[in-house]
Amino acid sequence: MTVSQYIKRKNLRNMSKDHLKNEYTEEKTICEGPFYHITEDIDGPALERIDDEFVRADALSIQNAEKHRKILLALSYASALLAISFLLYDEAEMYGLIIACGIMLIALFGLSRISGKLECHRKYVEYRVLAESLRLQFYLRYAGVKESVTSMLPWSIRTELPWIAEIIDETVTEADALTDKAELEGTPHPISEIWVADQLAYHKRALDKTKKKDKTNDIIVRTVFLITIVAYLFALGFEIKEMINPMTTAVGASVDTANVYRTILKIVLGSLAAITIFTGGYYGKLSLDNVIEDHARMIGLYTYAQDEIKRCGETPEIIMSLAREFISENSTWYAYQSKNAPEASI
Repeated sequence: MTVSQYIKRKNLRNMSKDHLKNEYTEEKTICEGPFYHITEDIDGPALERIDDEFVRADALSIQNAEKHRKILLALSYASALLAISFLLYDEAEMYGLIIACGIMLIALFGLSRISGKLECHRKYVEYRVLAESLRLQFYLRYAGVKESVTSMLPWSIRTELPWIAEIIDETVTEADALTDKAELEGTPHPISEIWVADQLAYHKRALDKTKKKDKTNDIIVRTVFLITIVAYLFALGFEIKEMINPMTTAVGASVDTANVYRTILKIVLGSLAAITIFTGGYYGKLSLDNVIEDHARMIGLYTYAQDEIKRCGETPEIIMSLAREFISENSTWYAYQSKNAPEASI
């Protein structure tokens, strides 16, 4: 790579960073909430400034997450209906359904274009990384720790999302400017309730909610699997019976009668495959197994932290250990969720 090529690539990255940062700044100014504060009892303008930035990033992430899930659901339905429509057109000779196939193709194309234009998936995950980083910055400031979250961000986040580090640094700088020298030293507050207990309760609720989704997906998959096995065994038995005693030997029966049974079996099996397209397109994009593991791991962490705080108190070592685990969880979540962009399955 020549020097000019390197400079050009660097400028393109910087333009992208500035664009994303400006886009977030514009969107947060018009965001109307609802806003969910880290805590209702905020002591001091510095914490208020960090919380104000958090609630806007949090609200934008929630809004884009809702749009993302709706697009995933619509894409999954359209893909499944396309498969069923074409199956009925081909096997049941319902030729009018070729129009339905065309409509579903247009719907898939349109939804893909809308998803790309809105960029709701990218905004959902990136704004969530920003919001959770700001939440951690609030916790550290609340605990009287002057450590900057940007210095703790993993290299992958700092290189892929440099605009997030800039927003955090600017927020902290503005927060520091709102405090006097004494406050700037950091006034410790107990974190057992606002951080440890709050996050423990959140992960327990989230784990239960995610397990319900995973159970629904599991029921659908198991049901489809069992019906598929039954249908296959029926088809196998039917074909064996046809080889031994064909329907054409019966009075009034013809080869068309056997083909009707075969067509029905093909439609049943094809419809079951369409259901798997739906579950893969929707539940598969939610990374439920990863999310369950994350919540279970963090429940263990905060339970351990509660025990350690009771035994040793809120030591700097415990606080920084929680902070590092918080950042690690946030970056791990980003790593697998960033791969779940909506896709049209045909």
